[in-house]
Amino acid sequence: MSELDKIELPSWLSGADANALAKVAQTYWQRLENQLFWWLEQLNDEQAALPILDLLAWERGINRLNGESVELYSLRIKHAVANSEDAGFDVGMERIFKRLGFGFITVNARPPGFDWDMVEIAMLEEQFRDREPLVNEVIKQYGRTCRRYFLSAMSVINTTDAIALVEFDKEVIG
Repeated sequence: MSELDKIELPSWLSGADANALAKVAQTYWQRLENQLFWWLEQLNDEQAALPILDLLAWERGINRLNGESVELYSLRIKHAVANSEDAGFDVGMERIFKRLGFGFITVNARPPGFDWDMVEIAMLEEQFRDREPLVNEVIKQYGRTCRRYFLSAMSVINTTDAIALVEFDKEVIG
């Protein structure tokens, strides 16, 4: 209970009118307190109403993708500052993707056999599936502007005869 829960009037003020005045004052201050706490709750990225999330996203430079779930949108907003600090570094890009729910991912700058400005992002195919717009947005927003990124999607194949790595490379314009 807060201090506003019970208003005490001076001893010289009593009667039915005084009790009505105390009740009105109590209701007023309780509503004001609720409004102030509502605003504090909205600053929480994971529980804010969508219009408030849009304001936070604008402030942090996040664009909502078509068909993006509110949960993923709020997760991107929540980690926007940390992602900006990690942007441009190989290890930082890995951390950005992991914050967004990607499991296995590696970033390899200047892979052998490619131009000096190319960066490989290797991830499991099942993590990339249905998340291509998110991957492109992360690379566009947090990748280095002087680099070209390409994805290597890897598939796990269970077999008893042989073990093989199957790769599919797709160049992403960053």
